[in-house]
Amino acid sequence: MRRHFILGAFVIIACGDQVVVRETEANCGNGQVEAGEACDDGNSENADACTNSCGLAVCGDAVTRTDLSNGEEGFEACDDGNSADDDGCTSACVAATCGDGIVRTDLDEGVLDYEVCDDGNQVDTDACRLNCVAAVCGDGVRRDDAGEGEPGFEACDDGNDIDSDGCLTACVEARCGDGILGPGEGCDDANDNPTDACNNCEPANCGDGVIQEGERCDDGNEIETDDCLNSCAPAVCGDGIIWTDHEVCDDGDTDPTNACTRDCEPAACGDGIRRSDLAPEDDGFEECDDGNRNATDGCSGECLAEVCGNGRVDAGEACDDGNAIDTDACTGRCRNARCGDGIRHVAAEGCDDGNREDGDGCDAQCRLEGCGNGRLDGDEGCDDGNIDPGDGCDRGCQIEACGNGRRDLGEACDDGNQLQSDGCLNNCRRNLCGDGYQFDGQEACDDGNQINHDACTNTCQVARCGDHILRTDIARGAEGYESCDDGNRVNTDACLNACLVAVCGDNVVQAGVDACDDGNRVAGDGCDLVCRVEACGNGRVDQGEACDDGNGDPGDGCDGQCRREVCGNGRVDIGEACDDGNRVEFDA
Repeated sequence: MRRHFILGAFVIIACGDQVVVRETEANCGNGQVEAGEACDDGNSENADACTNSCGLAVCGDAVTRTDLSNGEEGFEACDDGNSADDDGCTSACVAATCGDGIVRTDLDEGVLDYEVCDDGNQVDTDACRLNCVAAVCGDGVRRDDAGEGEPGFEACDDGNDIDSDGCLTACVEARCGDGILGPGEGCDDANDNPTDACNNCEPANCGDGVIQEGERCDDGNEIETDDCLNSCAPAVCGDGIIWTDHEVCDDGDTDPTNACTRDCEPAACGDGIRRSDLAPEDDGFEECDDGNRNATDGCSGECLAEVCGNGRVDAGEACDDGNAIDTDACTGRCRNARCGDGIRHVAAEGCDDGNREDGDGCDAQCRLEGCGNGRLDGDEGCDDGNIDPGDGCDRGCQIEACGNGRRDLGEACDDGNQLQSDGCLNNCRRNLCGDGYQFDGQEACDDGNQINHDACTNTCQVARCGDHILRTDIARGAEGYESCDDGNRVNTDACLNACLVAVCGDNVVQAGVDACDDGNRVAGDGCDLVCRVEACGNGRVDQGEACDDGNGDPGDGCDGQCRREVCGNGRVDIGEACDDGNRVEFDA
């Protein structure tokens, strides 16, 4: 499996606002399209629609696709990874060939496949020959794409530098009056004066049997088929007259590619001249003529081109299906398709990497070694014939099991360990507050319940006085008992900082409620049983007071020390002249 990067994924845990970071390994080749991947087909075949770097195959990526047949969208014959059209592989990923209309510039003259021109047609008689060489006068092929007077015009082209035959070296047909002795001419004085020694290219005294000045021969007869014509010109091939015992034919034209050759011999396969006057269905038609009748040299013994793709099995070919498709039963080189030839036979092979070895993405039987093929290949732990997750074998052909370190379908997580104190439990569920497993570093406790009033709160924090949650699981008097919890640190409100309800006698003066609190419920010590200040003049008869009329005024029956003002109390109160503390009427 090809590992290329680590993707950090953020997972929010349900306990309050806690955020836990998980690291998930993204693997190119696991069959799952993950962040940073355009595709992932789960195999190691680099030459299909999805490359080994999990990018979509495109023309120009320097990887030649082998999963498509010629004619299918996306098919590539080559891929050199550049956008140049004038090298061996065009920007459309088509192999450069002579005739594709693009002139190759990456080769030196003399190198195989070098091109001077490429007009993209199959016409050999225009400015660019079929072999992508510029047409020139003297190459033996007459151009017919230019009119008389236009540059490049050729009336004939016999492929030689002889001026005395029917085609001059300037590719102009020989004619009487051009000043050059041609076939059938006894003379040629370059004029049309009938009164001079040469009239119509025939000497004036021709036929008297005497070779006179200006005559090339004169046999004194009127036999046209002997070695001296009636024009006193020596008989030669091309004069249009068959020379007895010397010529088999003589059509008098400058075309060497018809039924009569430039040697005045009947055209025949193997004479080195390709006939151009016949249609393919005619007897004697030639596609080529290399001057021999040998097979396997590119031109067969019947002068038919030995070219792979012509539909005939020529010498040296194992097959020929008449097309240039490389991925059918007969390759583009006319070899029978076989596993290991490096060419995928689409109808019979899933792949072909040029060898017969297993474990490299394409097995010895040219079947794709990939997840989902139903066979255990390479580092696969399973292969159930599909790439569907959740059936025990995942889309990357690894066994789906909690604890394998991969998050399979139905799993919230899988960290591949047996720890119950991290973010992923052994049942591949996320460690959440309330599941009974304390998450180290995130939870202070986890009692596995939803009771908020016990020792562990519903946010998985240890219960404490002041957390604003009233504990109800501890008996009164036991350590940790709470009768209240107002969540603050104010000790003078209704709930003390010790999480006990404020009461008179707790030695804390409750604001707005207690006037005093001396920590007991004993009267007579300055703070009474209901935490009121004990003082003379408060209107209450407190312990030690005989009275309390709410003021400190003497003379009203209750003095300023809350003692009763009565005669006999031993104190001289207002209005008394004396008070001896007794009730004896007649003493002093």
